Amino acid sequence: MRRLYLKITLFLLPIFLVWASLEVFYRQVPNTYSYKNEQLQKLYKETETVVFGDSHSFFGINPLYFESRTFNISNISQSLLLDELLLAKHIANLPSLKTVILNVSYFTLSAKQDDIENSWRKYFYHHNMEVTAPSISIWNPKRYSMALIQRFNKSMELVDAYCQAGTIITTTPLGYGLQDASSIINDKEAISKVIAKKHENYSLDFALNTVRLERMVKLCRLYDVDVVLLEMPVYPAYYKLLNPVKKQKIKTTLRQLSKTHDNAFYLDLSTNSFFDKKDLRDADHLNNAGAQKCSELLNKYINNTLQ
Repeated sequence: MRRLYLKITLFLLPIFLVWASLEVFYRQVPNTYSYKNEQLQKLYKETETVVFGDSHSFFGINPLYFESRTFNISNISQSLLLDELLLAKHIANLPSLKTVILNVSYFTLSAKQDDIENSWRKYFYHHNMEVTAPSISIWNPKRYSMALIQRFNKSMELVDAYCQAGTIITTTPLGYGLQDASSIINDKEAISKVIAKKHENYSLDFALNTVRLERMVKLCRLYDVDVVLLEMPVYPAYYKLLNPVKKQKIKTTLRQLSKTHDNAFYLDLSTNSFFDKKDLRDADHLNNAGAQKCSELLNKYINNTLQ
């Protein structure tokens, strides 16, 4: 029996050591989530504008080009649920806040609760940004161990990236997503077909997320904060492939919110002629030059329309 226990121990020991090493790595090495959380808290008193949303605003809105002191808390695949949780967490601590910019993508309002809640990213928000999605059970081991969040090969890729670059933070100090020439897709017509198909869930049920969006607008109203409901610029071929009925319903929903609430303003840049094809890095993300144009335009919009 003693030999059996010894064999079991020898078998489990390497697994335990790997798990423990990854846990220390995740706990000690700053990532984009933890960095954004710390940076915003450092800038609480002076921040006047906060940008929420998914990768479209993460890579498309650069705080450097705003006259107001701006922080971008959006992130890759950040759902409206997480936007709401982050807003509720931070808004009371932002005494200078005047404007919230909220990116609404083609898939934002039709996103299903199951799809949102099943994302592995929610655990990073729980551990690193101090907001917990309702679906994270107290019995879920990922609630307590960061090493269990991603597959082993994905964790090792992060470790390798850290060893190569000395960091796994992919954002500027003001929250803008880092990108370079390697991010640019040459055949944007082809990638538009792929991404348009990926973003379609064939649902016109906006009820859940419209209510969530309205709660965010009302919360901002309590703090005398304006909300810009923003559709970001996209590549023309991608936009043409999207369901026209759904596109129209998105616009109608956002216009109605802006009419109903005096602190909500709808700005549609999805097909704005101010942007050229060269401003896009792929089907639905701006490159750095496009992000500068978009940010400067938003800055003017805030100054001329809201202020």
